[in-house]
Order: sequence, then C-alpha cells, then structure tokens
Amino acid sequence: MAKIKKIVIVGGGTSGWLSAAYMATKLGGNKNDGVEITLIESSDIETVGVGEATVPFIRNIVASLGIDEATFMKETSATFKMSIKFVDWLNNPDPSKPSHAYHHTFGGFGLLGQDLMAPYWVMDRENTDLSFVDYTMMEGRLCDVGCGPKRLTDKQFEAPVNYAYHFDAGLLAKLLKKLGSERGVKHLVGTVQKTHLDETGSIEYLETSEHGNLKADLYVDCTGFAAHIIGKAMGTEFHGLNDTLFCDKAIATQVNYDDPDERINPYTTATAQENGWTWDIPLHNRRGVGYVYSSKYTDDDRAEEVIRNYIGDVKHDYSLNKLNMRIGYRHTQWHKNCVAIGLAGGFIEPLESTGIYLADLGLRTLVDYLPTVEKMELGAKQYNAVMTDTYEDIVDFVKMHYCLTKRTDTDFWKDNKREDTIPDSLKEKLEAWKYRVPGTYEFQSIPKVFGLSNYLQVLYGMEHLPDLSTDSARYARLVEARVQSSRYLAASKGGQEILPIQRDLINDIYSKGFQKPK
Repeated sequence: MAKIKKIVIVGGGTSGWLSAAYMATKLGGNKNDGVEITLIESSDIETVGVGEATVPFIRNIVASLGIDEATFMKETSATFKMSIKFVDWLNNPDPSKPSHAYHHTFGGFGLLGQDLMAPYWVMDRENTDLSFVDYTMMEGRLCDVGCGPKRLTDKQFEAPVNYAYHFDAGLLAKLLKKLGSERGVKHLVGTVQKTHLDETGSIEYLETSEHGNLKADLYVDCTGFAAHIIGKAMGTEFHGLNDTLFCDKAIATQVNYDDPDERINPYTTATAQENGWTWDIPLHNRRGVGYVYSSKYTDDDRAEEVIRNYIGDVKHDYSLNKLNMRIGYRHTQWHKNCVAIGLAGGFIEPLESTGIYLADLGLRTLVDYLPTVEKMELGAKQYNAVMTDTYEDIVDFVKMHYCLTKRTDTDFWKDNKREDTIPDSLKEKLEAWKYRVPGTYEFQSIPKVFGLSNYLQVLYGMEHLPDLSTDSARYARLVEARVQSSRYLAASKGGQEILPIQRDLINDIYSKGFQKPK
C-alpha cells in the first residue's frame, strides 16, 4: 500500500503554521524520507494579535514542537493563565452593590480522602463565607493576590499549579512559521483559484496562477471561516449554532499599560455585558480587550460604546477591529482526502478558550490516524467521530454559562434561559444535578477538555446547587471537611510564600530565562 508522501496546507495564520510545524516535526518534514509538506497562503497578511487565551493542553503543543518555554514566552509576549474570572454573569448589575464574581481555575476537584469535597461545601455554604473554589482548592486565592504558577527553577512546562498561557496570536503565527520553515516546510505565496475534484469527489489538484497545479496525497484546509476547500469546493455541511450560542460578532483592541510595572493578572477576566461579554487578557506589555456580542440583540455602534466604556480613560490611543464569527462546526471535518483544521472545521465562541485546543486536537488525531492513501476513509471515520463528540461537549459547557444566569436586564439574557435554546444533552445534566453532585464517572471519555472540576466550578459559581437536605447520612464527615478546607487555606498561604507575583516572574523569565535548580 502507498503511504502518504505529500501534504499541502492551504492557508497560513495560527492554524496553518501550527499544522505545518507540528506535522513537519512528527512526520519528518521533507527530510529522511519524511512526508513532503507544502504550505500556500495568499499573502503575508498579519494575524491580528488582540490577545489569545488558552487551556493547559497548550503546554503539550509547545513542548511537542521542541520549543524552549522561555523562548516561546518572549517570542509571543506570553504570560501565565491560571483561571478565568467571571464577573456579573449571575445577577443584574447593580452599581450600589459589589459585582458577583467567581473563578474557574485549572485546579483539580477537592477530595476528602476518596470523597468529593463538593457536597460538603453545598451543605456548609450557609455557615461559611468561602466560595466553592476557596473551600475546595487553593488556586482561587493565588489568583486573587496575583501569583504566578511557578518559579524560575521549576522544570519547563511543569509547576506546582496547573496553568496555560495568554499570548499574542500574531506573534505565535510568526514563531510557528519560523519553526516550520526550519523543519523543511515549503512555503508558497499564492492563491488557490480552483479546487479540481476527480470522479470520486476527492481532490485531484489545486489550481494556482503563481505556482501551477499543486498535487498531494492529503490536503489540509486552514482557510478560516471561508472554508474554501472543505466547504465551498467539497460541499461538506456546516452545522450552525446561532440558535444555541447567540454571540456572532466581536470587537477587539490592544490597550497599553499606563504603568510598565502594572499588575499582570494570572487570569482572563470575562465580564458579562448587556448583550454579550468582554474579555480582558493581560500580556507582557499590554492588554488584549474585546467584546463578544450578538448581532440579533445589538448593533456595531452600540458594541463600540460598550467596549469603550469598559476600557475607560487611558493615556494611549487605540483602534478597534471588528470581527465576524461563524459559530458551529462540520460533522465531517475529514472528507475524502481533505481535512479541515481550525476555523474551517468549526468554532465555538471564545468564552472558554478552546480555539487552539481544537486545532491541536485535530492535528494530533490526524497524525495518529494517518492511513495509507488507499485507506483514507478509515482514518476519516474515526477522526470525525472524535471531533464531533468534542465539539458537542464544548457546546454544552459553554451554553451552561449562559443558561444558568439570573439576569433579566435584556432580551439577550432572558432568551439564553429559554428551554428551546438549550441542547437536550445539557438539559438532562442540569436536571440530574438539581438532586445530586456530579460524579467522576460522568467525565471519563477522552478527549474531553472539560471534566468534573470544570463543571463543578461553573455550576456552583453560578449557584446551580443540588438539594442534599435528605442526604445528611450519606455526607456525615462535615467536621472533617471543614478541617480539610482549612488545609487548602494553609496551602494557599504556603503557595503565596514560594510563588512570585506574576509581573515579577514574567520580567525575570524575559530577562534571565528559567534557571537550573541549585
């Protein structure tokens, strides 16, 4: 059987160059009888670096590419992310009262021996002023005081506290382009004018004016929302989600720090607004700020007012970039001899930072399932099942943030609670969780990005609490749970003593790099 020898990637940017760099690293990169990889992009258009947030899987991506962590951070203006802080998602904003807020950290679920701490917080919540996160883990307190997750002497990509990154997506694309080129990727600047299909519906070749016809065994579509190959040429169906996830537009900008020593929060701030939400992502020398909103409930002019009101008075001028988002995914992301990676395959709005994770998952799964030329359909069937399951899981998790709100100040929030906008799979989970705490057995399938700890933090941050009033016999270790909670408090205080403040840590990494333990 003939092995795959040539791959053509159409489109650059983060997804295109991540695909190129990863496959060149894993498949030989035109060297030592490896796979010949070519990337064609229409021009060297800059990726807008408004600030990108990620989940901890990003560390696996960076490490697998063989990049030094300090180098990666300096090249991409990166900082550490330990949480998302959700502000004003639960109640109508009231200027006379403090905003409701909770952390969704990357910490694990708290345990009392082999038992979950979660039900004990539910039963004890009337007797404690601690949030669920502070009662059952230490990460929320570390975020509040501004600690970083590690020390200069910790091993690369390892730390006492789980973490991801914030970084400039435009700078990441440049770094990936450099890596891919160094590892043998052939880079072409040109435009694919037409995709020619054979009698079976597979791609026969790509027609370009600058480079003639490009032939390959496998084609990777990284053309973004346009999906020029997998969608327009091959006609795979796009499953839209605007009836479930309403936000379809974003307006974003870069805001410089007024003070070069300004605090760098170790978390993304997601603040609910009248018809969507704003992100606030702290990079090394500036913030990336954006407003994600629904065109059904507001217009661009009002969206600009909202984001400017959020930013407030700053000493520096800033420009606004308006973005259209196509929310949904393709059930068939690998069709015949074409695979869609990144936005061409789908996009769930940026609330839980899954964009790069989905591109990475697609690439890792593709390389794992990469078949011979003759058996393409076997890999495609498995690949599409994995990606569909992952997208559906993410949709449930993201929608949960919206439908648990108690806000009634706009139709946007009222409609997010309507039964007909909530997937049946999520409705079943939420109904069950009115009467019990979620269990570990519900989150065993792989590769789900969101597990038990993630669901618990959002459920209880949004006050979707079970009625455990008849379960006192089942949960009879309340005194022990309080002692265990005090241990988390002590652990957080210990962490604050050994973990540097994020601003200091980032400055040291940029100037010194990581140090070998003495």
